[in-house]
Amino acid sequence: MSEVIITAQKAPAAIPVHVVREGAWDAFSATLSAEVRAAAALAKFSGKARQIALVPAVDGAVAQVLFGLADKADAMALRALSAKLPPGDYGLATIPDGMSAQQASLAWALGSYRFDRYKQNRGDHRARLRAGPRHGQHAGQRHGTPAGGQHRPRDR
Repeated sequence: MSEVIITAQKAPAAIPVHVVREGAWDAFSATLSAEVRAAAALAKFSGKARQIALVPAVDGAVAQVLFGLADKADAMALRALSAKLPPGDYGLATIPDGMSAQQASLAWALGSYRFDRYKQNRGDHRARLRAGPRHGQHAGQRHGTPAGGQHRPRDR
């Protein structure tokens, strides 16, 4: 299995992901630029649970991601996010109050897991999450999240 949680050195320019609770969408959207609000409106994004909007850059690449979360959902609701994103390097730019970056990173890793040991083409191109000081990695810590070292013993 390829690593799905990577260091900031491996992904210096990660695509920002904004996780927004449904009840907080109106207030959060007021802080966004007119272009991002227009892209969200075009995608009919309203912050509902598991709703996603890929905000394009001028060149058509993904510039940022908006992900809706139910008001009472915990971090494990983010498991669905990594499977919905195109391959690339992402970073958590906004997470709701009461949710830690470590919980969010663990959910990302669990949602990304695929048992592919016996497959010829492992398809290692998937969405990866950048961990850093804001995302649970501390100086001297080998793996930035609780999930960081889990796939090694599990898939042997």
